Amino acid sequence: MFEITGFDTAGVVNLKRESFAAALKKARELIQDGCRDVQIVDPNGRVYTSFEEQAA
Repeated sequence: MFEITGFDTAGVVNLKRESFAAALKKARELIQDGCRDVQIVDPNGRVYTSFEEQAA
């Protein structure tokens, strides 16, 4: 599972997706909706954050 985390006005957002493509899509949606510090953590613990600039 890929875990997507971030922060919105209500607090922490924590979601999971089966594939990296689905996680990336959701992360970009969260950024467009105003979430901050969005990141994806893969099953091996690798953290992805570089997609943030692409979604803005």
